[in-house]
Amino acid sequence: MASLSRLSIDSENLLDKSIGEGGISQSELEALSPQLQKLVEQAQNWLKDKQPRFLNLPLTTDLDAIKHRGQIIAQSFRNTIIFGIGGSSLGGEMLVEILGDEQPINNVKFYDNVDPSTLIELEYVDWSVTQLIIISKSGNTAETLSQFLTVLPTMEHQLGAEHAAQHCLIITENKDGALYELAQKLGIEVIEHPPIGGRFSVLSVVGLLPAYVAGVDIDGVMEGARAMAERCVEADILQNPAFYNGAAQYLHAQRNRTISVVMPYADNLRFVVNWFRQLWAESLGKIDAQGVNRGLTPTEAHGVTDQHSQLQLLLEGPDDKLVTFLSNPGFRFMGRRIPMRFQDIPAIKPLAGHTIGELFVAELKATRTTLSRRGRPNRTLALLDRDAYALGELIILLEMETVVVAELLGIDPFDQPAVEESKILTREYLAEISSAMNLI
Repeated sequence: MASLSRLSIDSENLLDKSIGEGGISQSELEALSPQLQKLVEQAQNWLKDKQPRFLNLPLTTDLDAIKHRGQIIAQSFRNTIIFGIGGSSLGGEMLVEILGDEQPINNVKFYDNVDPSTLIELEYVDWSVTQLIIISKSGNTAETLSQFLTVLPTMEHQLGAEHAAQHCLIITENKDGALYELAQKLGIEVIEHPPIGGRFSVLSVVGLLPAYVAGVDIDGVMEGARAMAERCVEADILQNPAFYNGAAQYLHAQRNRTISVVMPYADNLRFVVNWFRQLWAESLGKIDAQGVNRGLTPTEAHGVTDQHSQLQLLLEGPDDKLVTFLSNPGFRFMGRRIPMRFQDIPAIKPLAGHTIGELFVAELKATRTTLSRRGRPNRTLALLDRDAYALGELIILLEMETVVVAELLGIDPFDQPAVEESKILTREYLAEISSAMNLI
């Protein structure tokens, strides 16, 4: 199914008419239409709803307020540091790394882990020229609180308590959360996190504020996202890109292809995979109403690097995978040309005279064709480098596909009940450490 938008969507290699018995049929897709009509109507209501929903964020997000705040930060500071984890950082980092200025006025950096060997970098930050943004929807995220509380003394030592607070900004939803309470105690300004799960919040202030500070064209992102959102409420699922592709992935999962391999043929598009893995895993890995463990496992293969590591498995290993290629067709015209003077060497002759970009595109085509000849399902999503509009389209497409697959699996894509156990155990283990230290 080809798209007429700036995001090219080629799903032909999911179908039997392209890859033979390994593919699904158009009739199978059409047969799912009755199961999805309720979700179509729901999506149409989401788009019209005045309350924030992931699908209507391109319509309801206050871009003027984000730009105003972003301009103040960019003009007042040389650096911006983001503390957050999961949905509080992955979406914003994706936008910054793919679309941000190559020589930004303000350098934006994300810290999304509590690895002490990485966080030691924060000991050397000049906080007088640095803005700190702390993001947690719940306000109780242990890792984010720990990041903030361990740098706060250094900030206060460098700047004084009052000025340190002026260099901080908190984004949270929960007014009963610890982060909001800290903001009140320390005099830190709070921006409200929308009432949307973190992994669906990239097109809100959560992702767009860091992006704007880094020079991202957030108007272009949102314009593309709006266009895709309108396409994703089309009643005919064969004309609806998210419903079509979501249903196709569900049908392949019914054939035990439950591993979703995303293979970007562009280094910066790896940040799409980082964001998508949380979206896909946390939304779809659930127990359904019948007590069955459901879900599709997202994983990454990096083109062309993993042609030399994972491709053998993809071609001749278990037929339990569906590959999504992310590509930049503009690469064909990029890169230096390989000189002709060594073409007498057999291994160099096919390369001579071609650009590195031509080699890159040829390798993608070869990988895609080889998979298809073996009946291994794959699709290709293509967007040009630094195309904000197309990236906005891609974000909404992948979010809505996730919701479609969840609907067909009979699960709620918007909760994550199982992760609470790990959070509780972490606190218990910390208490054990404190108890042991008191005995020494």
